Amino acid sequence: MPDMNAISMDTSPAFTFNEEHISGETYAEYLQVVANHYELNIFENTVVTNISVDDAYYTIATTTEIYHADYIFVATGDYNFPKKPFKYGIHYSEIEDFDNFNKGQYVVIGGNESGFDAAYQLAKNGSDIALYTSTTGLNDPDADPSVRLSPYTRQRLGNVIKQGARIEMNVHYTVKDIDFNNGQYHISFDSGQSVHTPHEPILATGFDATKNPIVQQLFVTTNQDIKLTTHDESTRYPNIFMIGATVENDNAKLCYIYKFRARFAVLAHLLTQREGLPAKQDVIENYQKNQMYLDDYSCCEVSCTC
Repeated sequence: MPDMNAISMDTSPAFTFNEEHISGETYAEYLQVVANHYELNIFENTVVTNISVDDAYYTIATTTEIYHADYIFVATGDYNFPKKPFKYGIHYSEIEDFDNFNKGQYVVIGGNESGFDAAYQLAKNGSDIALYTSTTGLNDPDADPSVRLSPYTRQRLGNVIKQGARIEMNVHYTVKDIDFNNGQYHISFDSGQSVHTPHEPILATGFDATKNPIVQQLFVTTNQDIKLTTHDESTRYPNIFMIGATVENDNAKLCYIYKFRARFAVLAHLLTQREGLPAKQDVIENYQKNQMYLDDYSCCEVSCTC
């Protein structure tokens, strides 16, 4: 199986940069290296302003040019669309550097990867953290990293706690509202309980890709859910596919690179079939051997394909 963070079989960010857990900036360098190697046509600083549906093709208007396409793959992700259900609160994705936070008492809302990462980052400067969440993946019996806290995050969390970090975890708490008065942020819960904090709460409340205007135009969305066929295809228009971490199908969550990359070859194969082109069986088998050909979501268990 290739490097879990690689997007192709023959590349490895860990090997290229000699690091196991690379930063976001370093991963961007890796993607640039891959793009250069395969001579991909990538147009930066180009914003899609409109997509119109014609009988024979799709017309994509951008800030630089107009394109026509028979197929569209939407890979816009969800990071630019944070879920902020309250008037107050700093979303995890809006924090550029936790080193800018002074030592103090902080409240984190949310109990999965981003919530515990926020707690870990704040604990490093000696802050006191109270984490409130309705559920948590900390000790979930499910081995799927989409559900259970990753070993890397657990290890970092354990290390700072051993060093004396003060992280208080409160489970089965659902936030009802956040208000601000008299210099304090007041957090009220469905249970009727409330807490207050001098610092704006940090929201590790996830993302909502249905806020994306392109997604709203091209896909059917309901209650923060994007409706897809078993081919990850739009139920509104043909030949428009969703790819990446936002894809959920048959309860399978493809929120890690090693998961959603396994759909790329499958969709490429689907396109060859629709265009009446021959498929190279040896290439397909190579992807299958490297666990990069997920064509059956029912097999998407941790111990199986996905």
